[in-house]
Amino acid sequence: MRKRFLVGFIVLASASLVYRLLDTPVEKLRQDATLQRVQDFMTRHGSERPVAFVGDSLVENASFSPAICGRPVFNAGYAGAIASGVLQLVKEFDRIKFSPGIVVISVGVNDSLVVDRRPFAESYQEIVQRAGALGAKVFVVSLAPIAGSGVLANAIDRSRFADIDRVIRQTAHDRSIPLIDVGTLRTQASPQVEDGIHLSADGYAAWTGTIESTINRQCP
Repeated sequence: MRKRFLVGFIVLASASLVYRLLDTPVEKLRQDATLQRVQDFMTRHGSERPVAFVGDSLVENASFSPAICGRPVFNAGYAGAIASGVLQLVKEFDRIKFSPGIVVISVGVNDSLVVDRRPFAESYQEIVQRAGALGAKVFVVSLAPIAGSGVLANAIDRSRFADIDRVIRQTAHDRSIPLIDVGTLRTQASPQVEDGIHLSADGYAAWTGTIESTINRQCP
């Protein structure tokens, strides 16, 4: 009984923490830090048009190749990101004249933990539109699988998770842009760590491998 109570408390605390991160200036601070890294990148690389990854902690913690399609890679992921936050970041890219050659969008799992003020579909479709307006080739990444249980996996609204994944896939279809399907990750060990959401070393190997191989087959 005590163990079940403790697990339940951890789940509620984790969900509450995620909500506070998304509903306070913390996300704005993370966006600002990301934009500072963008400006540092622009100073170092001049007019080079990189492959820019935008999204949440799955993106932030990924070890992508230093170059894809002959372009340097810039990782603009940050923990706790939701669709409306990524949209704001992409708007800022335009403001500071950051012009990636490729934008890879991987966001949505945090939107299945909390309900944003703006529907996911509206924010997501605008992200795709604005990324394309930067002159970039856009790729979208489906949601990675989550475990059957885990501290964070248990807090996921699975119905909303499925709806978000459908929005991502439908947006790719409607706009005729490449979908990188990571809905199934083939690994020898569990693709997730104990929280049921974040990826293990094997999970990341499959996830990044699928993403990079898909982009490399369709270099602009």
